[in-house]
Amino acid sequence: MDIREMRYFIELARTKNMTKAAQNLYISQPALHKALRKVEAELDTTLFCRQGNEFLPTDTGTILLEKAQSVLGLVAQMEDSIAATKNLKLGKVHIGFPSVVGSMYLPDLFIQFQQTYPGISLHTTEAGGATLANMVTEGEIDMAIIMRPVYSDALNEIPIIKNQMVACVNKCHPWASRDYVTIRDFKDVPFVSFDENFNINTQLKERFKAENLHPNFAMTGSSSQFLYKYATHLNNILILPIPMIELYCNDDPIKMIPFSPTFPWELCLIFRKNAFLSTASKALINFIQEYIFQNTLDPYYHF
Repeated sequence: MDIREMRYFIELARTKNMTKAAQNLYISQPALHKALRKVEAELDTTLFCRQGNEFLPTDTGTILLEKAQSVLGLVAQMEDSIAATKNLKLGKVHIGFPSVVGSMYLPDLFIQFQQTYPGISLHTTEAGGATLANMVTEGEIDMAIIMRPVYSDALNEIPIIKNQMVACVNKCHPWASRDYVTIRDFKDVPFVSFDENFNINTQLKERFKAENLHPNFAMTGSSSQFLYKYATHLNNILILPIPMIELYCNDDPIKMIPFSPTFPWELCLIFRKNAFLSTASKALINFIQEYIFQNTLDPYYHF
């Protein structure tokens, strides 16, 4: 018994009249009669008894009527949910990002997104870039915002924000008078930065390796605020992106020294290649790109 036949059965039980049921279903009376006989043959039972011009469900028919109505109710809910999802009235997106990136850029963006799409729920995970890339690859989350480059051929990436890494020191530090620094300047010089769960750590190690040097981490961690307070309090050198330092420095007497050559800090939105991307996820990706474009002079620059 398929969905179409269930509808035929329910309509005849409702009208109790073969002619009226056929008219309401926009089919011929013989076609309706044939369909019902087919169902009775498949179930090996009688579903209606005839009293005059009325068709009344038998005991078995009454049970089937209740179940068929439940099934069609679920089908209707399913169709409504599919339509709502296609029209972006319903949906769910799970996005990951480093906590400091969330603090700097995402609260207003997410607020505006949910005002635009109130039926789409957002679920967030905060972690380092390396962890997030693995979670996206494994399908644990739909997408993430991490630092470029992305070390995986299984992921798509959309560049969204660009700035640069700098060495940050107190103005009383011996390096405060410098106009720039190089990686070679850090030979045997301790500094503070993110731990190995973050792509910044990977990028630093690669740059040191290219100069045949080993980085001398005085402290690593996952909280940019902690690292900033720790480094500035102890007069250590801190290596972080400009926006993170600007987030905490306020009126602190610090100096941000650029690298030569420039050490880019670029954020991108990542999601799996050749994988299903829900309508809600596509809506969030488009919204993030449009939001950045509308809030910056250069869409591919920090805001």
